[in-house]
Amino acid sequence: MTLTTQQHSNLAASDLAHTTTDLFAPNEEAEAKLTVLSFGAGQDSSALLELYLDDPAFREQYAPNDFLVVMSDTGDEFDKTYEHVRDVQVRCDKAGVEFQFITADRGFHSDSWQSLRHFYRSKGTIGSKAYPKTCTDRLKLQPIYRFLEHWLAERYGVRCHKKRGFREFAARYGRIRMILGIAAGEESRMADPAKSQHRWYRDSIQPVYPLVDLGMDRAACQKLLHDKGMTVIPSNCKACPFLSLTELEYLRRFDAASLSDWVDLEAAKLAKHADKNAVIVTDSNGEVKLDRNGQPKTKNKNYGVFGTTPLPEKIAEARKLHESWTDAAIAEYRYSHGHCVATAY
Repeated sequence: MTLTTQQHSNLAASDLAHTTTDLFAPNEEAEAKLTVLSFGAGQDSSALLELYLDDPAFREQYAPNDFLVVMSDTGDEFDKTYEHVRDVQVRCDKAGVEFQFITADRGFHSDSWQSLRHFYRSKGTIGSKAYPKTCTDRLKLQPIYRFLEHWLAERYGVRCHKKRGFREFAARYGRIRMILGIAAGEESRMADPAKSQHRWYRDSIQPVYPLVDLGMDRAACQKLLHDKGMTVIPSNCKACPFLSLTELEYLRRFDAASLSDWVDLEAAKLAKHADKNAVIVTDSNGEVKLDRNGQPKTKNKNYGVFGTTPLPEKIAEARKLHESWTDAAIAEYRYSHGHCVATAY
């Protein structure tokens, strides 16, 4: 059979469409098959879990089908947080809810980021307010998504390979709803998935913020937990450079050994990079700037936890500021005010 020029053109167009079709385009028609609660063990995510466990209307709206709770271990949480995690594991088990606690020994943390202090110690560095904040991504988000792709492969038979499993899942079952513990009043922390640099994330994950939808701020979450007889402290790493002075005093009073280790880690970093204590300052043309005495101007670029103010000085400042505070007052502040980190995700 002889094909006409037009028929050849139609076949070529058909072949091109076939080769450019995205086999893993997200299924926009499917009802969300899977909802995941990103659990941080703090007050917001704990309130979300309680809403799921106790409120049928909440489940129907946010997680009507398969549901998973997942948390990644930073290795530097407070003892009370780890106690809360154990309690939550028991509660979820009794309720028939799958709770996955991703500790470093499970293989989903990177070699460099086995824990926060492991990274500081092995790299001779320290977390600082002067540096970009990467610990949430390295210790929480990345391990969760590494684990989750393996879990999807086991549960739904998708291929686990460089995030391809997420796109395959989304093509079959629709995007994964990721419930995130951001409270009302923190809307600036809500990230737009369409702006993610990662295609797999844009195509596969739908962030959901029920607390914002429901108008529940941190105080409302605390009340919900308090009414259930639960005392949940805000969750954050102990060696976090974004601690307030009150939180630093809390650490001094209630976990002095941890604070001492943090001081040692900072001292080791400052000693390792002592050559940056007096870096010569130059202008935009590379010319050396001079001080009032005509000597080369220098700047200390050897940053510790709080920049150029050493941690021991900040500890002394926090102690003096709170010398009239009782232990109960410090603990109450820690419970009621939470942590000051405002990561967007």
